[in-house]
Amino acid sequence: MKLEENCYYHIYHRGIVKKNVFLGERDYKHFLNRYRYYLLLAVDTYAFCLLKNHIHLLIRVRSTDEQKSIFEKLNIKMASDSLHGLGYKQFKVYSASTQFGHLFNSYTKYFNKREERSGVLFDGRFKRIKVNNEEYLAQLICYIHRNPIHHGFTSNFTTYDYSSYNEILSNQRTLISRNKVLDFLGGRENFIDAHEEFKENLENKYFLEE
Repeated sequence: MKLEENCYYHIYHRGIVKKNVFLGERDYKHFLNRYRYYLLLAVDTYAFCLLKNHIHLLIRVRSTDEQKSIFEKLNIKMASDSLHGLGYKQFKVYSASTQFGHLFNSYTKYFNKREERSGVLFDGRFKRIKVNNEEYLAQLICYIHRNPIHHGFTSNFTTYDYSSYNEILSNQRTLISRNKVLDFLGGRENFIDAHEEFKENLENKYFLEE
C-alpha cells in the first residue's frame, strides 16, 4: 500500500526474526539522523519510539505543495547535502514510500558495515496502517511513547531516551511537529495527563506488532 498524500499512518518495522537492530546509543542517533535526512521533506512526524528490535512512527504524508514550499525555503538556507534531494536544481516530488525505503536500506548498510555482517536486517517491508480518526491519532501518540513499558524495557516511559515524548515537552530542536501534537492532546498539561491515564484499549487493527 503506497503512502498517500495528507494521510496519517502508524508505521512499524522490526528486525528480522526479531533480532536487535540497535545495539547502542550511536545506532539510535544514526537512525534518527538518517530519518531526518530522508524523511523531513516527505512527512510530518508526530511521534516515534525506537526499541532494540523494532520501530514505531506516527506520520502524516506532506502534500506536493507543502513539500515544494519547504524545499524552496530550505534550498536557500541549507547545504545541499543536509537533506536528501535538497541539491536538485528543480523540485521533485518526494514519495514517502520510496523515502522510507531509502532510510531502511541506508541504515542496513551502515549496520552491516559496522558489525561486519551481510544480508537483510529488517523483516520484509515495513508495516503501515492508515489512521482516519483523530481520537485514535491522539491515543496512538500515547501508545507509541508508552511502548517501552509494554515491552519491559523500562518501568517509566518518561525517562526512556529514544522516544519523542521528552522532545515534545522540551524547547529543543526536534523533527517532531511539536505544536500539532500538543494541539491534538489539548495542550502541554493534557498531553502529560493523557499519557498517565492511557490504557492499552485500541482496537486490534491499530496494533502492528505480532
